[in-house]
Amino acid sequence: MTNSNKLSLSKRTNAFKILATPNVYYLFLFVFIMITSCNHNHRHEDQKMDEVQVRSLKYKSQINVAVYIHDHIEILDLAAPIEVFDRAGMNVFTVGLDTDLKISQGILEVKPEYSIEDHPDADIVVFVGGNGANAAKNNRVKKWIQKINPTTPQFFTVCTGAFFLAEAGLLKNKNVTTFHDAIEDLKDMDSEIQVLKYRFVDDGRIISTAGVSAGIDGALYLVDKLLGEEKVNEVIEYMEYPYWDKSGGHIIK
Repeated sequence: MTNSNKLSLSKRTNAFKILATPNVYYLFLFVFIMITSCNHNHRHEDQKMDEVQVRSLKYKSQINVAVYIHDHIEILDLAAPIEVFDRAGMNVFTVGLDTDLKISQGILEVKPEYSIEDHPDADIVVFVGGNGANAAKNNRVKKWIQKINPTTPQFFTVCTGAFFLAEAGLLKNKNVTTFHDAIEDLKDMDSEIQVLKYRFVDDGRIISTAGVSAGIDGALYLVDKLLGEEKVNEVIEYMEYPYWDKSGGHIIK
């Protein structure tokens, strides 16, 4: 062995001895605990902020709901939350990438009232499915969601509408659900998204539902959460929908 090799080996040995000392070990352990604690505290602070924003809606005399419309939306995905929120007395309006006519499943033509550049402020923003995974990839839509994110107290998704929030980066470390055939695709988008199989999932500022008819259940749950049992029962009676089962959802505490 050459002198240079012996010197190199000696340096590595000394470095290992230093790292192996109790003081250095405890230093590394302390740093690890501090980093973990900071991450936990950050998530906890985010949850507290979400709770404050959502709770503020309970005291509003008028809750404004923006429903985003894109081409090839699923008709019941769209109609269910609109029916529930409107019947609950909320002010519901539609928003699109622009105000051109959109085709729903190739059957109905729907014209958004506002574009993403000129819509009123919304307390709840809704994204629905039917080509949702593809429509969510639009860069203008992503930037719009990121822009309204800090001032939006509540997001609500139906079916593949969850992909809009995922593309905009809002689902990291969140628990969500989506259309049963899209669960694996949503998981593949980001390992930090916890995709669950429930009728609806409440993760604070983001409430997501499974596909199609599940939007009714999730919307009724949100009405119950914000406006109370009496109001949700009024909506259920009007809609002749005695099938709502709150236990079918998953609520993140």
